[in-house]
Order: sequence, then structure tokens, then C-alpha cells
Amino acid sequence: MSNARMIVAATLTLVVSVAFADKLSDFRDADRKDEGCETIPTTYSDEREACDEEGPKVHDWCDGNRGPVTCGSEEDTRKPKRDIENAKRNISDLKDKRNEAESNKSNASTDDEKKKFDDEITKIDKDLDDGEKALEEAEKALETRKKLVEDTINTLDQCIAYRRAVMNSFASAIDKMRNEDETPEIKAVAESLVKKYETAKSGHEVQITNKTNASNNCKEWRP
Repeated sequence: MSNARMIVAATLTLVVSVAFADKLSDFRDADRKDEGCETIPTTYSDEREACDEEGPKVHDWCDGNRGPVTCGSEEDTRKPKRDIENAKRNISDLKDKRNEAESNKSNASTDDEKKKFDDEITKIDKDLDDGEKALEEAEKALETRKKLVEDTINTLDQCIAYRRAVMNSFASAIDKMRNEDETPEIKAVAESLVKKYETAKSGHEVQITNKTNASNNCKEWRP
């Protein structure tokens, strides 16, 4: 082998050795982290950047900072509806009673009887005012419930989208890391990192399932 070829071969060997050393150092830095996006080495720039970008959004949308993440229960939808029905029924009954009292007053033959029915009508009118207020409050409660449900669905859907994006970063990192075997040292660190990614991916899958179920419940409980 000529001197020139020997120099080229030595240079290539040195370049490869340096590259492997840099990769090993990068992988080891990532492996020192217990969890999170920092466990993805900077060598995997696409996965790391995607995780770093979407990760903070997961906390914003999934932890309640950007909106409600629970719709409560189905009873929280049923109650205002039931209160509206009861209020309307009560108002209808009171109106019937008032009509009856008005009729009785018209047929009264003495002033005492007329006063008796006047007093009854006055009380019914007060009850009607209270009934109208109760109906108004129940209708407002239903509107508040509607807004909460829609806001929660939106928040949960955003949470799921960002969490899935982060999960996909780890899934992609797993696929790449499983092929890292240039040296025994790199392979050993890669195997350690794969375990961390699988744990992270599994954790995101569980949370996505939980949030999806919560979103589906909200959709079923729409007023």
C-alpha cells in the first residue's frame, strides 16, 4: 500500500473513531437522564427537536393550564335539565292555581271571600316570581354546563394530539436506537436508552387512553 493510501486509510479510521466517540458521548449524556426529552440524544435531532417543541404543550394542555380536563359526571348534565323541567312544571301548576283563584274571586259573594282569594293570588304571584327565577338559574346552569363540556373536549383533544406527538418521537427513537451497534459500548448504551423510551412510550399510551376515554365521556354527556 502506498504512503498516500495509508495516510487516507489512517485518516478515515481516525475520523470514524472520533465520530463513534462523539456518538457514544452523546448517548451517554442522554442515558444519564432519568426521563423526558433529554433522554433522546442530540444525534437524533428530528426526534429531539420534536419532543422539545411538543413536550411543554403536553403539560399546558393536559394539566389544566389551558382549560378544563374533566367534565365531572353525567349527573352534572342531568341535574340542570331536571331542574328546568321541574321549574317549568311548577310554573305551569302555579298558573293553573292562579286562574282558579281568579275564577273563585269572580264568583265570590262577599268581601271577605274576595279578600281571601286576593291574598291567595298575591302569594301565587310571589311563587311565580320565584319560579321564574329558578327557571332562569337552571337555564344558566345548563348553558354553563354546555360551555364546560365543549371547552373540556377541546382541551382534551389538544392534550391528546400533543401527547401523541411526543410519544411518536420516542417511538421513532426506539426504531433508530435498536440498530445502533457500531461498537459494543454504543450498543450497550443504546439498549439502556431503548428501555427508557419504551417506558416513556408506554406512559404516554396510558395517558392517551385515559384522556380519550374522558373526551368520549364528555361527548356522550353533551347537554
